[in-house]
Amino acid sequence: MSWNVPQARLRPLRHKVVVAAAAVLLSFSGTAHAADPLPQSHLYTPSNGGHVEVGESVVVSGGGYDGYRPDTLQDYQVSVDGGSTWSSGYRTATAPLGGETGVVQALWSYVFTPQEAGVYTIVSRVNTDTRFGQVSAPRTLYVGVPAPAPGVCYQCSFYTYSPSYDEAEGLRVELGLRFRVDLPGSVTRIVTSWNSNEASRVRLWTGDGTLLADQYVYGAYAAPFATPVPVVPGQEYVASFTSHRGHYRITENLFPAAVVQAPFVLPAHAGVYSYDDGFPSQSWNDSHYWVSPELQS
Repeated sequence: MSWNVPQARLRPLRHKVVVAAAAVLLSFSGTAHAADPLPQSHLYTPSNGGHVEVGESVVVSGGGYDGYRPDTLQDYQVSVDGGSTWSSGYRTATAPLGGETGVVQALWSYVFTPQEAGVYTIVSRVNTDTRFGQVSAPRTLYVGVPAPAPGVCYQCSFYTYSPSYDEAEGLRVELGLRFRVDLPGSVTRIVTSWNSNEASRVRLWTGDGTLLADQYVYGAYAAPFATPVPVVPGQEYVASFTSHRGHYRITENLFPAAVVQAPFVLPAHAGVYSYDDGFPSQSWNDSHYWVSPELQS
């Protein structure tokens, strides 16, 4: 008995068989990765619409992951021209992505020193040894040219995703953060977060050491200032707290250059300290001591 199958039906059947066989062959050979999600990257700093002057080095930082882990990542790239050219940054730490995702991300940084005025479009990607990652959402940095007017800020303070550790020196020490703001407002209090049980007083200074506010801490957290202290955009200030026992939280290598996180600009070597109970002006290892002004505009 013979079967007469129309040729019009045989052609699609042969095509499906060939495609299926090719897919099986590729999967066994270990080269079928088209369906795998690309490594993901995101930017933390600078904040969108940030502003620095020509020649002022700025930290571009972010996180990335491949699947649920950062282990396979080999390169952390930044582009300041929207993805036309790329430069490699460096890995700084690992930290949870946040929420209940279960994802562990690699934190990375890159120091960019703009030499010309203009508007720069910053993107990032993280790569394995075989694949380029997905390009991140862009951030815009204004260098030496006016930036758009920033939005209103209510109880804003500086934060970072970088891990920290405890230090216990046993000596009374003043620990601070140098900062500028990009919009008019007032400092309503000094936030000591991780150091809440160690701070005995908080103070706000001008950049040259003039004391603007001084308040003792009687509870777990510093209370708001009785009178908010006005701050002027572009001028430098220092927010500090006194650790009476020399116990504090620290993150190293956070300020090798300016960190732009609206409404704050933290200049290079922004973390400062003093052992003489006076104005903190010394820096060590670009550290952050987990103290921040709280701004309201």
